[in-house]
Amino acid sequence: MASDVNGGVELSVVIPTHEDAQCLELTLRSLCRQSLAPERFEVIVVRDGGDAGDYTDVADAGKGLNLRLIELAERQGRAAARNAGVRHATADLLLFLDSDSYATPELLARHLTHHLDTDRPAVLIGRRDELGLPHVNAALAGEPTIRVPNRRADGGGDLRFPAGYPAGEEWLQAGWMFAFTHNVSVSRELIDEVGGFDERFGLRWGLEDIELFYRVHKHLGLLERNFAYDDAAAAYHLPHHRNIDRNWQDFADNRGLAAEKDLVVEWEFVGMLEAYDSAERVVHYRASIADCLARSACRIGPAVELLPPYLPGHRVLWIGTGSDRTTLPEGALTFDYAAPAGPTNYHLIGMNPPIAPGSLDAVVSVDFWRYLRWDDLCQFINVAGALAGEVHLVSTGAALSGAVDPDASTFGYLTRVLRTAFGTAVSEVDGLGTVLRLRPHLPPAAATE
Repeated sequence: MASDVNGGVELSVVIPTHEDAQCLELTLRSLCRQSLAPERFEVIVVRDGGDAGDYTDVADAGKGLNLRLIELAERQGRAAARNAGVRHATADLLLFLDSDSYATPELLARHLTHHLDTDRPAVLIGRRDELGLPHVNAALAGEPTIRVPNRRADGGGDLRFPAGYPAGEEWLQAGWMFAFTHNVSVSRELIDEVGGFDERFGLRWGLEDIELFYRVHKHLGLLERNFAYDDAAAAYHLPHHRNIDRNWQDFADNRGLAAEKDLVVEWEFVGMLEAYDSAERVVHYRASIADCLARSACRIGPAVELLPPYLPGHRVLWIGTGSDRTTLPEGALTFDYAAPAGPTNYHLIGMNPPIAPGSLDAVVSVDFWRYLRWDDLCQFINVAGALAGEVHLVSTGAALSGAVDPDASTFGYLTRVLRTAFGTAVSEVDGLGTVLRLRPHLPPAAATE
């Protein structure tokens, strides 16, 4: 994705547009009011097909800007439009905005200042508040800032933070989940290194941006702090027509595409919960995996050796670490977080794995189940019970950080609380530990060829 031209500007603002000239004009006018001197940035607008006649006033709206309009003859989708914008960018730093992102005066300066300090995280996420119809006149009048409510429940706020800005910064460990291209900046070099936006998302709505920033995060290191958030790098989301039903269907399709590319814990929770709740879980389970590996814990080898007499067959999903140090029977699958991901080994928690219902004889989790939050543990055993006739939760007694340390009373409680859905039994296996066996009252459907 080499640049077509060379330039001396410090910041390239990339904006895709499709049949929303009324929003784009307001956004360009807001960029004309930036505190950052106009010679220090350029604006690249990529018209993604559609009727060019609607854009006759765009040049006037952007008068005074270093503005270029790139036209794609046929609509190709947001990913392709942004890639085209990146190819035409001349600056080392990119700021992605949407055509309906009405910018506050300090927006560009905040992004540029962040990146001038090379010790700061590589990606800066800005705020974007929702504008309802009561606030449109303020934008039409060219007001630089607009007073809007801080919460979604009150008709405003940032859609990513329905209850207001989250406390602390731990959530930024999964900051890619919030890196929507309506207000996010990153170096051109990083975008090139990860291959740009995936154009296979096509015309569908959603996820092409956070999928890109997941790859940025993975490229820089999953346990590194690669994202920062600046509440003062703010924009407003102009109201426009939305087909919510179609958007959610597009989102579901795109989620499937993204999850297939990376069978990892990060994508298990995208779309299942609010973004912040999903990010919390990703951060928690990444830390759990790191703890497990640091302690050389959750070893499946002893279970592979000692559990077979207790299992109904050899088609088993083994969850833990150390699959390379034991001999697995034919038909076995693993969630081994210490081994490379591959066709039979996924780095998943087990919320919705790509495994056919009824295709396994058993699912065995060695200690890792102890890290799961209660809601996730319930989801895990429900899903596992649909995959196999039995679920075995093994506790070796190993010390783990942030995990339950179950004793006899804990297992007693579990047998009672889970027996509405499962037949339960607890046994002690010499050389291994305590095993809670769960057999679903409704047996899993047989897998079909």
